[in-house]
Amino acid sequence: MRPVLTFAALALTAATPAATGYPVVRPGASFTFPREHGAHPAFRTEWWYVTGLLKTQEGRNLGFQITFFRTTPGTDAANPSRFAPKQILFAHAALSDPKLGHLLHGERAARAGFGLAQARIGDTDVTLKDWHIRRRPDGRFTTTVTTGDFALTLTLTPRQPPLLQGKAGYSQKGPKPEQASYYYSIPHLAVAGQLVRHGTPQRVTGQAWLDREWSSDYLGGGAVGWDWTGLNLDDGGR
Repeated sequence: MRPVLTFAALALTAATPAATGYPVVRPGASFTFPREHGAHPAFRTEWWYVTGLLKTQEGRNLGFQITFFRTTPGTDAANPSRFAPKQILFAHAALSDPKLGHLLHGERAARAGFGLAQARIGDTDVTLKDWHIRRRPDGRFTTTVTTGDFALTLTLTPRQPPLLQGKAGYSQKGPKPEQASYYYSIPHLAVAGQLVRHGTPQRVTGQAWLDREWSSDYLGGGAVGWDWTGLNLDDGGR
């Protein structure tokens, strides 16, 4: 058994969607691809979350995580200012090296517009300054991130169709039905690309997992978060 992903702890609390004007996540939604790969800006929060295992040319194992987030703040939609934050994008990337002893990481944040940041509707195309994740016409994803400690340029090739999580894509996170997300994954992605550290580029290969979620409400006020674990097995199981 080879664990590709480590667990992530999330803690999000939101007001009731109906009270804020955001759409409510409900069971029985229809998922259409590639449309769902793109942004859903009516919903409050959304992410493209890639986590995986890299192998260097020397045979060393490294972990990585790249996540792009999109949020729709509760601002006045009628505000005519170009500076009004109708969409906020932020991203985080990390590299784990067992020999190093600590996590390398970096982040970006910007409001949508001005050529700095955007999340396209209809297919994956999220740009945040010099970072991006995109889906190509052939179905492969590409992503590029650059931090002060490392840079990654990767191509992610799906080995299976999208997998709907929860009940046909409806993933309940709390006691109330609206405390849920729309959620699908692509658990098997073949990875190939380049890692740059200390100014030295090297080829890397590996495997990864893509999670996609969007929602307007996740947890009640008494909740503190949840733990998440994903495993890819040597025989292709998950």
